[in-house]
Amino acid sequence: MKVVEGSRDFATPGGTSLTIGNFDGVHLGHRELLRRTVALARAQGLPAVVLTFAPHPIRFFTPKARFYEITTTEEKAERMEELGIDVLVVESFTGEIGGMGPEEFAREVIHQRMRARCVTVGYDFTFGRNRSGSPAMLVRIGKQLGFSVEVVPPLLRGGAIVSSSRIRELLLAGRVREAEELLCRPYKVSGPVVAGAARGRRLGFPTANVQFRQELLPLPGVYVVDAEVAGALPRRGVANVGFNPTFGENSLGVEVHLLDFAGDLYGREMTVFFRDRIRDERKFQSADELVRQIGTDVEFARTARIPFRWGEAEAVDARRRGAGGP
Repeated sequence: MKVVEGSRDFATPGGTSLTIGNFDGVHLGHRELLRRTVALARAQGLPAVVLTFAPHPIRFFTPKARFYEITTTEEKAERMEELGIDVLVVESFTGEIGGMGPEEFAREVIHQRMRARCVTVGYDFTFGRNRSGSPAMLVRIGKQLGFSVEVVPPLLRGGAIVSSSRIRELLLAGRVREAEELLCRPYKVSGPVVAGAARGRRLGFPTANVQFRQELLPLPGVYVVDAEVAGALPRRGVANVGFNPTFGENSLGVEVHLLDFAGDLYGREMTVFFRDRIRDERKFQSADELVRQIGTDVEFARTARIPFRWGEAEAVDARRRGAGGP
């Protein structure tokens, strides 16, 4: 898949099958938009193109808002490529784009730059200055400019609409299994393993301290995780997300204990997939009490009936998913 920085640098000799949105999380609802975009592209012999924005428009309109993105642009690109998208155009949401009225945006960006022949958008799609453009308006403008518009209805799961905001709420509440169902994969964080206080090793449960890059962490607590190190097969583990209150620390961190593993992980890249929540983080009265609880947590993770395979869009073969080592 080709990634293009900015719609001005996008070039195609013919038209496109286009979808537009933020696609934060690339969740079940987004996948329906992407699936329909690809289907139209293949039927009409067009490239399947996504126009997205970075940073998220919320950061442009309300820069002081408390807001966490679920996926990075790189993660979005990976998911979209798996689903058959040919080109991802990443538009900087600057004053030029943010200041365009709906008709100007449709004419200048969708029609002239993106050369859309068919456009697929969600039921809640908005565009143009002050988010004043609606799907119905886009249908009307499309008829004038010569492109068709398909509006995809909301997708419901568990009696509620699948949305990025719902997934954020689930993660912030620690409900990672429910978030996984809507994302079609576990929520993950990644980063290099860095040196810590080495308390876990002294307690008999060595941990890897992950210097995570993502903005969003699940609710502090203890989780069953699957961890991959530098592309190796995943291994089951237990992760603590929090502040280590027993030892009086005050910085938020992610520490992972890999089951049945001994080795040096310092400096290596680790990806942590959150599979289930075990308990809240709490302060223990002694190190012995903490060790007993960690042993219970490890046994929970060891016996948890959680498969290593997740959503059907994942490229990893289920037969490779086992307790292989980093």
